[in-house]
Amino acid sequence: MTLIFWQGIISIHQKTFLEALAKQPEVQKVLMVVENEITPYRKNMGWEVPKIEGVSITVSPSKQEICEIFDANKDAVHILGGIRVGQMMTMALEEGAKRKARMGSLSEPYERSGIKGKLRDLKYQYLRLFYFRHIDFFLAVGREGVATYTRLGFRADRVFPWAYFVSVPVPAAKPAPPAGTTRIIYAGRIEEGKGISRFVAELASAQNGAYSLDIYGSGPDEAALKQFVAQSSAAGKVNFFPFLPYNELIQQYARYDWVVLPSVKKDGWGVIVSEGLLNGLKAICSNKCGVSWAIKEKYNGVTFDWCEQGSCSKAIDIMLAGNGFADPETIKELAGRSLSGEAGALYYLQILDSVYNGKSKPEIPWA
Repeated sequence: MTLIFWQGIISIHQKTFLEALAKQPEVQKVLMVVENEITPYRKNMGWEVPKIEGVSITVSPSKQEICEIFDANKDAVHILGGIRVGQMMTMALEEGAKRKARMGSLSEPYERSGIKGKLRDLKYQYLRLFYFRHIDFFLAVGREGVATYTRLGFRADRVFPWAYFVSVPVPAAKPAPPAGTTRIIYAGRIEEGKGISRFVAELASAQNGAYSLDIYGSGPDEAALKQFVAQSSAAGKVNFFPFLPYNELIQQYARYDWVVLPSVKKDGWGVIVSEGLLNGLKAICSNKCGVSWAIKEKYNGVTFDWCEQGSCSKAIDIMLAGNGFADPETIKELAGRSLSGEAGALYYLQILDSVYNGKSKPEIPWA
């Protein structure tokens, strides 16, 4: 079996999933075709171009090279990172459609709010009419992703819930925490959509003040957030650090008990939460994050809804109380079985069996 993935960049978040897929006995070849190696945005976040073992990579192919990839791999299954996203993937979709290639799409939900959201709805209605008939299945990221592509009229039995499956190195032991202190990590942009400023404001109002929150990142709201912290009860409890190189960041998880992702706007998945769970951390995140689907309430974390008054504050109180949650080893084991690169590879092959070999639709690993 030959599997070809068409993506915007060589993503760190695809690395361990693709490596695990390439090791499966029924897979002869995995090819990744990308428009660019990396973007300036990801470089600023500390990303580097990852080496992906067992996977052939083609960067910035010409139209002729795209055609040659399809012609040389007539029986391959192609996964497009979206529908008409960027020039390369648009050409790949069109050339694959001409050849009646086996194609699926790995797609996140799109933001539907406001005037721009209505325009996006119109755009996707157009794409549905002209392109969906060439797509055999969707890997739809998060609950909202599933809702998006079924709402657009794609066959429900060919829409498969999807996550960003990752595997990360896990230290053997955590350093001892300060007595009674809940240690929390956030890594990402400091901007409105990520909700971190709103979360810090709620955290500063918590009755139980025994916490420390470390923020790794920067963004347009950074100065305002630092000023708020300095003038609030969170002073000395919320600490700021610059973006770290990815390989350094994932070493930090061992120092924490909780990972937070408080997004206010659409957040397709939220890999930081997956990484935290794989390290045995509990997670607190908003229901705007696709990864909230993997949170079992008061077991491996807690979720909240920004649209419901007091929901975030209540979730913070539950977090700081810390009662009834699973132990880190149990959380780590559960995440390994459901969110790791290996779990994703097995799930993906089950999906292909369902689509092309008539097997039943596989169970969702994290549900």
